[in-house]
Formats: sequence, C-alpha cells, structure tokens
Amino acid sequence: MPQAAGQHGDRELFRRGGGLTAPADSGYRRRLEALYLPRLDRHRIGPEAQAWPNIFEQSVRFIALADIGIKPDDTVLDAGCGLGDFATYLGEHDFQGRYIGIDALPQMVERARRARFADGFDISFDCADIRDAPERWQADIVVASGIFVEMTEEEARETIAALFRACRRGVAFTSLSSWDRSENEEGFLRLDPLRTLDFCRTLSPRLLLRHEYFYSDFAIYMYRDLPDVN
Repeated sequence: MPQAAGQHGDRELFRRGGGLTAPADSGYRRRLEALYLPRLDRHRIGPEAQAWPNIFEQSVRFIALADIGIKPDDTVLDAGCGLGDFATYLGEHDFQGRYIGIDALPQMVERARRARFADGFDISFDCADIRDAPERWQADIVVASGIFVEMTEEEARETIAALFRACRRGVAFTSLSSWDRSENEEGFLRLDPLRTLDFCRTLSPRLLLRHEYFYSDFAIYMYRDLPDVN
C-alpha cells in the first residue's frame, strides 16, 4: 500500500490544468484551511498531512472506492484529491488510464504537482471545487474520499449531486457515519447513511451502500447504468 503521495515511481507528473486560484466559497475555504494547512505544514506528505489518522485507514477507504469497478483504461476524477495519494494507489494496481485530481486548496494542488508518481498513466491536478462546474470534469468514474468533514449537510448534498453530474459511469464516495456513537471531538460532519442513500436515490436508482469496512465510515456507489459485473 502507498506510504505517501510522491514516494513511488520516477516520472514527474504532467503539470496540466489551470492556475492555483482558490474557489470562491470563502467560508468553506476558511474551514478547510483551518483543518488542513497546519497539518500540511507539520507533516508535509502522507496521510497525516491530509487529516487521516494513519495509512491503514486511508488505504481501507481507497480499497472501498476502487471496488466500484475502476477499469484499467478509465478516466478517474478524484474530487478533494489532497496530495494525490489515490493516484499512487491506482498506480500500484495496474491502472493505465487517466487520473485527474482536483482540490479546493491551492497549497495541496501545488504540492501534489511537485510529487512523483509511477509511469504508465496520465496524471493532472487542478485547483477547483467540484460544485462550481461539474460539467467541466467529465470522467468515467468519480471518487471522493472523506471530503465532507468540514461541510454542512446541505453542502454535502450539493457536492454529491455535482459528483454525479461529473460522472459518465459511476461515483464512489466515503463519509463519516452518524451510526458511530463515539465522541466527535473534531466536530466533523457525520452523515446519516440511510438519509444519504435516500438523497442519492433522487439522483439514481442504481446504488450500493457499504458500512462493513469501518463502523465509523460508509461508502455509497452511484451508477448511471447497471454496474459491470464481468
């Protein structure tokens, strides 16, 4: 499993995409900056720099995302990509398509662009909020790992809808779960899995809810058509 973004491979990533202007939602951006920038300064790379407790928890969520059915030649959009660790995960699992990472924090994108990733597939990073222009980011599969923690429930729903508008085939996202009754010291958003599933049903009837990999976390897959089981 990956140790941190940029620690594997010998090819510098393609520096495609726009500039590093932050998205316009200043309130949300301030919340992101308060959570991530101190960690980014302290740890610089790795899961802890992106507010994950450890590499194990990050990796388990990556497996849950990839299980939606990512094909080797897919275009994958990683919304809220952080330092691009999911690209490292894909590179270690025979991915040969195109990876696009977007993040609302310019500091994350800048550091991700300086990292190194494995040969074999195209990589690009941009500074963007998926809610601003989802049609710009069309991809076969759209993934989002734990990006709702500093959102309101309304913002999370707006984001889920934007994720689905950006996908050609399917969306996989993970979220902290309200079924976790442990103390929420950080005050992170914990979505109710069934309420979230009901909202997703307004977007697509083809859904899968997973709540088995962590008691504190769940994943939802949303498909435009019947999933490919081959």
